[in-house]
Amino acid sequence: MLLITIDIILDRLLIRDVIKAVLSSIFFHRLFGSIRPLSPAREVLDITYPSVDDPALDSLIDEKLTHLTAALDTSSQYTANQPYSGSTQPQIVVNFFEKKTRKAWFSKSEEEVCWEEWTINILSITPRNETEKVRVAKSAESQLQTIIMKIIDIVNDNRDHIPPIATTEANPFPYQISIPSETEYTWGSVFKKILVE
Repeated sequence: MLLITIDIILDRLLIRDVIKAVLSSIFFHRLFGSIRPLSPAREVLDITYPSVDDPALDSLIDEKLTHLTAALDTSSQYTANQPYSGSTQPQIVVNFFEKKTRKAWFSKSEEEVCWEEWTINILSITPRNETEKVRVAKSAESQLQTIIMKIIDIVNDNRDHIPPIATTEANPFPYQISIPSETEYTWGSVFKKILVE
């Protein structure tokens, strides 16, 4: 499995648009079915980025970004010159899976095995004045450009781990977008917490 980590520092007001550009770029290069590029192309911070013309995927990305911004609202905010100290850094994770058939004595079952994971670590900062706001916006533009080029380099340089396409489905590899803080309160974890206390 290939693990990719992307770190980005953004003004809270830019997070939704910039992370959407990052996610769209990842999916543009990792959906292997018949895809159509979105036309006209999208732009953020004067950078045009690739995206797939897929309303279902677009809706999923928007839904996850709504959850992410809600998570950011509850986590700590840092000012531009304040050092980051650790554990409340929100993340968004994209996994791509291969469907594998597992054979047992008298049965078959299908399981999904992850072959690639993208983790995007986000540090939200709040500029204190207009000068900082301009500086943080220029930094975000530079970071986004670097990240889009990094995505292109990664997908071009790392092909050996991609499973063979063994289906005629429109999207041969299922995917998942998750926000780790979302999964902290599943029913199982709630019951476990109740039993431990």
